Amino acid sequence: MSQPSRVNPPGHQGRPEMLLDQIKDLKIFRPKSDPSKEVLHAIVTFTADIAPALPFLNAELGGWDYDAVNHVLLLKLSQGKWITLHQHQIAMRGCRDVDEARALAEWIKGQINDVYARREHLTPRYTGQAGLKVMEILKLLPMTNCKVCGFATCMAYAAALREGEISLNDCPSLWEEKYREKLAKLQAYLESFGWRALDD
Repeated sequence: MSQPSRVNPPGHQGRPEMLLDQIKDLKIFRPKSDPSKEVLHAIVTFTADIAPALPFLNAELGGWDYDAVNHVLLLKLSQGKWITLHQHQIAMRGCRDVDEARALAEWIKGQINDVYARREHLTPRYTGQAGLKVMEILKLLPMTNCKVCGFATCMAYAAALREGEISLNDCPSLWEEKYREKLAKLQAYLESFGWRALDD
């Protein structure tokens, strides 16, 4: 199971501060829209309020979308998995089996507590990758449609880059000296939305 990378927490004396100490309930089920699908969804509920951790999790885990008003953070993982964090609930979509659903629940619980414990050393982020515009990305590409990246056009590459399915390294032309300014602008644009490739 591929998961976003994490930064190892600094040493803590005694027991680290726990925002989410106990999970009240974990329900694992097949999607009602298509129960024949070979994936599982899960809902984790708890009494703790994890809203204070969400902007920090958004920064650390590269949130796809973040609604700061309603306290909802959407994480897009690889292999079609999604995690949606609410104040008192976490929804997980696309798990292969029960064991993976349980493991993912424990993983995100650990991330919440780890990131919250380190929050004084982190910079919160209030934007998500969903705000990225394909056309803005396209403007900063070589636009040669050379196909070296594996896509038929730079537009197709831009769309995949927005989704985090590929990285800037997949466009060799972008690293040529004549495109240095475009590359720098593109990196800054992506970073402003907390962009990261799914396999990072």
